[in-house]
Amino acid sequence: MAASDGTIVSMRILLLPLLTLLLMLPLPSQASGFYFREEEGWFWYEREPEPELTREEPPVPPQPPTAHTPAPLAETAPEGPKPLSAQWIREHIGEYRDAAIDEPTPQNVALYLYLQRVALDKSSRFAAATQRAVQLDPFLDEITRRPTATFAANLTNRQAGDNREAVLRRVAKTAGVLFFFRSDCPYCEAQAPLLKLLESRYGFSVLPVSIDGSPLPGSTFPDFRQDRGQAQALGVVSTPALFLARPPDGMVPLSQGLLSLAQLQERVVVAALEAGWISEGEFARTRPVTADLMLDPARLPAALPDDPEALLSALRALTRTEAVPTAD
Repeated sequence: MAASDGTIVSMRILLLPLLTLLLMLPLPSQASGFYFREEEGWFWYEREPEPELTREEPPVPPQPPTAHTPAPLAETAPEGPKPLSAQWIREHIGEYRDAAIDEPTPQNVALYLYLQRVALDKSSRFAAATQRAVQLDPFLDEITRRPTATFAANLTNRQAGDNREAVLRRVAKTAGVLFFFRSDCPYCEAQAPLLKLLESRYGFSVLPVSIDGSPLPGSTFPDFRQDRGQAQALGVVSTPALFLARPPDGMVPLSQGLLSLAQLQERVVVAALEAGWISEGEFARTRPVTADLMLDPARLPAALPDDPEALLSALRALTRTEAVPTAD
């Protein structure tokens, strides 16, 4: 027991300096023992390391849009019609009208109405200028050709009618009417009394020719001739067929169909003119006009001037040579 106590005492004496030495030694920067690393985890697991916070870059401000630099203006004027000219309005007013219809905002509607107002004002100014130009130039004035007042128009018609009557009576002295008919043709039956009136009023000789060899109902022309190939030779395809004939060989077609008395009178005068049996002057006096003014472009020079004033002078010079007043 004593020995054991001495041994224990000896061991304590040896351990004391050893512990003192250990205490004097510096501790390591990181303890490697489990108990010295208790902050790493508890028993068998470790806490997940927290992610490091990354430093976010400040957002880049958007770049302002670059201003559009308009193209430099051309030295020459742009092609196309002048704005608000008649051609410009004609080409563009439809677009503004459609825009006002599709989107009838006050701005769209007002814009279209303003353009329409411009067009109407242009039209009014043109009408006023036309009236002045017509009044100052008799060749442009339709009243020079034929009066528009009722009493004056009636007077013109009456004078033309009197001249036509005189021409018809003169033509009737040398020409007659060849009348082809069929007995079963109701239009021929209706045409016969008008031919009788033409015969009695102006003295025309009417020669009736029956294509089927039978007379007309009512015996309007009982003394008729039978067709012996004359209708086919003259190209008759329909009845009544009328021809203005002047012996020995003058023959001008009038109609192959029913005509009124006024139409008969008119066509006889035209046929006489075509055949050369009346003059242009006599024919002109049968027209209900006071002056027969017509421009003949063939009388203009081949190369017309480009200058508007020179062209106007050339046209006016042409009217002066062709303006021949009609005389009774």
